[in-house]
Amino acid sequence: MPTNSHLCGCVLYLASHLCQLITPMSQLAAQQEAVIAERSAGVNFENEILPILQSHCLDCHNESNRESELALDTVVSALRGGDSGAATIVPGDSTASHLIERVAHPDAALRMPPDSDGLSVAELQLLKAWIDDTAAWRDAAAALSQDTLEHWSLLPLERPTIPNSRQAHPIDAFIEKTLHAADLSFSVQASQQRLIRRLYLVMHGLPPTRAQVAEFLADTRPDAWEHLVERVLESPRYGERWAAHWLDVVRFGETDGFETNRERPTAYHYRDWVIDAFNSDKPYDRFITEQLAGDALGEPIGTAFLVAGPHDIVKGQNALLGLMQRQDELTDMVNTTGTAFLGLTTGCARCHNHKFDPISQKDFYALQAVFAGVEFAERELPLSQAAKMQLAEVDAEIEQLRDDLLKYARQSGTRPPVNSRSNSELFPKTRARHVRFTILASSASEPCIDELEVFAGDVNVGLASAGAIATSSGNFEHPLHQLKHINDGRHGNAHSWISSAAAGGWVALELSGEFEIERIVWGRDREGVFGDRLATNYRVESSLDCEQWQLLASSDDRLPFSASAELKDQYDLSNLSTTEAAAVNSLIERMHTLQNKRNGLASSNRVFAGSFRDPDKTFRLHRGDPTTPREPIGPGAIDVLGELELPADATEQQRRLALAMWIARPDHPLTARVMVNRLWHYQFGSGLVDTPSDLGANGSSPTHPELLDWLANEFIHHGWSIKHLQRLILNSHTWKQDSAPNTPAIALDASSRLLWRFPPRRLEAEGIRDCILAASGQLDLTTGGPGFSGFEVELENVRHYFPKKDFGPSDWRRMIYMTKVRQEKDAVFGIFDCPDGSQVTPKRGRSTTPLQALNLFNSRFVMQQAELLAERLATETEADEARVGLAYELCFGRSAEASEVAEALEFISQQGWGQFARAMLNANEFIFIP
Repeated sequence: MPTNSHLCGCVLYLASHLCQLITPMSQLAAQQEAVIAERSAGVNFENEILPILQSHCLDCHNESNRESELALDTVVSALRGGDSGAATIVPGDSTASHLIERVAHPDAALRMPPDSDGLSVAELQLLKAWIDDTAAWRDAAAALSQDTLEHWSLLPLERPTIPNSRQAHPIDAFIEKTLHAADLSFSVQASQQRLIRRLYLVMHGLPPTRAQVAEFLADTRPDAWEHLVERVLESPRYGERWAAHWLDVVRFGETDGFETNRERPTAYHYRDWVIDAFNSDKPYDRFITEQLAGDALGEPIGTAFLVAGPHDIVKGQNALLGLMQRQDELTDMVNTTGTAFLGLTTGCARCHNHKFDPISQKDFYALQAVFAGVEFAERELPLSQAAKMQLAEVDAEIEQLRDDLLKYARQSGTRPPVNSRSNSELFPKTRARHVRFTILASSASEPCIDELEVFAGDVNVGLASAGAIATSSGNFEHPLHQLKHINDGRHGNAHSWISSAAAGGWVALELSGEFEIERIVWGRDREGVFGDRLATNYRVESSLDCEQWQLLASSDDRLPFSASAELKDQYDLSNLSTTEAAAVNSLIERMHTLQNKRNGLASSNRVFAGSFRDPDKTFRLHRGDPTTPREPIGPGAIDVLGELELPADATEQQRRLALAMWIARPDHPLTARVMVNRLWHYQFGSGLVDTPSDLGANGSSPTHPELLDWLANEFIHHGWSIKHLQRLILNSHTWKQDSAPNTPAIALDASSRLLWRFPPRRLEAEGIRDCILAASGQLDLTTGGPGFSGFEVELENVRHYFPKKDFGPSDWRRMIYMTKVRQEKDAVFGIFDCPDGSQVTPKRGRSTTPLQALNLFNSRFVMQQAELLAERLATETEADEARVGLAYELCFGRSAEASEVAEALEFISQQGWGQFARAMLNANEFIFIP
């Protein structure tokens, strides 16, 4: 029989439920919310949350059926989230959690679960309480972190024990262990001649000179090779070679790309900076920080890394296009930082959580927030006092030359054509209150004027600061080109006015009073960067009352404008005497020299290294769409690898510096591994991981994981010295072994990935070109400064690049100094898998095509160099046999065999020395690293 207390309990239980049945639903919901709000203990997932999920969610979102890649049957899988890119669960913040957003959506078509009445108020409140209970997520976060860090490259870096081996060198010991396991063995050491040629081609991208070969072969010291390695590492040629590799990795180019593809004349500073960094063995951790935040460390050039990629300078009036352009710019910075330094494809997380690596969409936008204040732009570099004085002297002489040339132009009755930098309109003193500049035609649509100056004596009375007011026929809507810039006293394209009329328009200045004016100065771009949108047909008028206008000057007395006209063609000498014409030509030549000198001085004072402003607020974007911002995101890094620990009000510079220090810290699991693998890749043609910019789950596995980690530890413990790593590799038997094929070994490892031999490979485009110039004796080893162009450039609004057909000494520097034009490739060597800087290239292809052979055999450049090589042979030797021998030494770094001499002489007797030289430059032995 039941006890009285038991009966009382049952009665009370039934009574309470009867009360609930008659309680209004609104009151019931309020009671339930109150109960939940008053909870003192945490929400239990198994007992309270899982039943809700089982009723509404798990049919579609479980480990077996992960719709949208989302599973909710465990706390860890819920925290991992799905592929929407949104944070399914934000521990401690239900309002920011995508799960709550979907199950509570007011639109039934978007609410989850679909085709249902949705969750009850009580269920929804319980879910919110669960998410807001921070303590409930600690174990899940720890488990998820452990789960996502299982990939080998994300594990902490430990120093493996060097295997027991007969090999004394650590690298050889690790390699031998793997070879033994694959039933393979090392090849013998290569010959001394082959080794020195390999060393110079790999480390310098140039062949050794005859003197260098002779000196090495005669060196009988037991450490002769080590001494040679040191000389190679100390040569300035070393930095040029290895900088070229890095510039591939960071998508360096010297034009903007996109449809206009304009030049970046000061981008070369970064190329020189990278060369100097390798030559000086700048510690790699410092190399990283200076490229992300060098402006905070007294090294302003390094930040050119951030803006080295393509940049669309056409900013239209469409606001959505502007948002997309900015998003693409920031994505490029995030992606390049991730691939270059971390070996992770961070850009994949722009639209959704990374499919393979533990990078959430939140991580992506946290990284984007670091760069949110970076703009594509030039910056001033400190100019020495001597350089300032030199620039002032050049400017003064140029101005005097202009005055002298103008006197001759007046004599001839015809002035020079307009130019983009500066034009002076001189006229008798005229009293005026209003000045109007009317454009009748221009070199391109919507003409542009950079500062309209009105002089009364030596005073510019047209300045806004002097009270002058600007008006116009219409203004092109653009943040840079505004009417207020026409007389703001600042020069350059960024401070100019553009007319809204495609063919012309006018701009006028109302002066603060009446003045006796006598000169008007105007230009399209006083800094000389842009030459489009230039007013070519115009008139300048003045007025006292803005009703009656007097013509002051016009383009009628100027020679016709031509974008391609040279300076000498801008003056009419037909009415001058022979003596006067000669004097004008002399002045023109001097002006040309001074303008080139000025351009060099000016560009040395500026660098395309980005500008920095207060960062915009960053939001996570749904599916990466800038029109669908979600929650705000602060600056950060990849959560599973550690936080930046930045204050909420961190400045723009502090953000970049914090990220740089986060990447360059010695305990970061990726940084050293990535760079060591890159160095190995360029040494052997393939890295220990053959996806050098992707060490994540979607990349390749390392062939020698213990060796990679040992080298990474060695790298860090020796001060991040790149030369120390190079020295280790070059002194190993692995690197010095012969490259000859071995049939049984090829059957087991055809690509030589296990390094049973040194893998032979073709030189890159730059190496082939530089070796040709070295063999012919024409190579110019001038270092640094503005490069040379491989193109004839049509200077219109949209640049057009036409490959050069004729070459001279100015084109015979090393190819790293050739201006890197995006979307265009060198006509001869571009076909050899040479990237154009439009995207990162961590690993060049090695194609073999008929066009490569045809270019190398028939191009004007190669045929010219072949003739110069033949001339060199004739100059340096007399006997035919000696000439052939010299050719073999210059081209192949070895002596010719007797049979080769005999065959060469027979060929020469039929085809001549020029064709023989041409054949030598086309031989496989010439362009392959042995």
